[in-house]
Amino acid sequence: MLSGVERFPHRDGTRLQSARQGVGPTYQRRYIVRISGSPLTAAQLIKRLCDDLNAASPVEVAVFDKTSGVLRRLDVGDEYVVHMPGPWDCPVRVVERTPLSFRFATLEGHMEAGEIEFRVGEAREGGLVFTIESWARSGDRLAELLYEKVGIAKEMQLHMWTHFCARVAELSGGHMVGEVEAHTERMDISGSRRGKRSIFRAVEVVCARCFALAARLRNRPLHPRGLVFDATLTLHGTSQSWGVPLLDGHTELPGKVRLSRAVGLPPVLPDVLGLALRWTQPQADTGPGASDRAGDQATAELLLATTGRSVLGRHLLRPMTKWSPAFYGSLLTYRVGDRRVLLGAVARRTHLGPADLETLARAVDERPLLLDLVVATEFGPWERFGELRLTGPAHSDDREPMRFNPARHPIQELHPAGLLQQVRGSTYASVQRVAHHGARPRPAPEHRPEKPSS
Repeated sequence: MLSGVERFPHRDGTRLQSARQGVGPTYQRRYIVRISGSPLTAAQLIKRLCDDLNAASPVEVAVFDKTSGVLRRLDVGDEYVVHMPGPWDCPVRVVERTPLSFRFATLEGHMEAGEIEFRVGEAREGGLVFTIESWARSGDRLAELLYEKVGIAKEMQLHMWTHFCARVAELSGGHMVGEVEAHTERMDISGSRRGKRSIFRAVEVVCARCFALAARLRNRPLHPRGLVFDATLTLHGTSQSWGVPLLDGHTELPGKVRLSRAVGLPPVLPDVLGLALRWTQPQADTGPGASDRAGDQATAELLLATTGRSVLGRHLLRPMTKWSPAFYGSLLTYRVGDRRVLLGAVARRTHLGPADLETLARAVDERPLLLDLVVATEFGPWERFGELRLTGPAHSDDREPMRFNPARHPIQELHPAGLLQQVRGSTYASVQRVAHHGARPRPAPEHRPEKPSS
């Protein structure tokens, strides 16, 4: 089977708007519905759809208007304009037609650049499978803004094609088996990111050298002292499926948490507070060599710091004077399919203050510290997906520092997004190499006998 990049369509033609002419990330999307009990064959169902696309389209969102070609037929070269709410009319052209499928390519002026295919197949267990698959990126900067940042176009697209799939099941005369499946895979077109790679490399080198220099002056440039606690993650999922075990799971996992002050200022002064979490995630890889990779794959790490909770504040560090109540956020985003998300932990109102290590140790020794684990899209509300429980006694890691590098210990199916996320792993590795070599014990000073007093 060909990979997504190898299958990404590339064709030339008058007014065609290929993905290489678009902007922003490239996505391969699939919407799948399984149909049982249909009296139609796969070829009959695709023909019925070709006769009237609006029979399946949610007309309050998208209306197919044929501008070139014979009515009630769909042939290569035919053109349509898809009328949608907003400033766009989306022109497309039929570029492929087989007995079981047809494919559109976007034309100049479409909000996306790429192609989309509609096909019907027969399921192994019987029945039919209808699939919509697209390979596209945003057609211009405004479309990218509405899709990537604001999210309006993304939600409209999801609603449109899931509704379309459900209506196709109705047209078949059968019924849906389960729900409509939606899958999104982010891809890169060869050569499209060379400039970004150069910028990434330059930022990576600068960050690594600056932090490595700081590590020579102080073994741990940030969060120099902290306390380590035993932790338990109790996961219960959210109201939606993310495709991420951490966010969808219903389980209890053991872990460790290190709480610290970023700069190490006196406790009476506000400081950015850090929460570094390490836990063992269920091992899903059972293929060849899995045992050799188990150490890195089974361990996951998440770094949080005190931030705001609002849409803007979640991207800004916030100095605090108390460990609790406080909000600890990931600050940087992760990618889940075509969505960007942030993670956080909300320390419940136990009023642990001031934010010094001694007060923290005593308080957690007397009563566990509870935090709600939360997730949100960049512009969406926070939603609880679990609980984090910290228990004493506290352990200092001054002698044997507990060091973290989320790039080496990633969370399953949660991918770092953005330039700063990408350079973080190499920066941490550079600091830790310097700290490791600088941590060699110094020879004890030579003891000289005191001179007798005269």
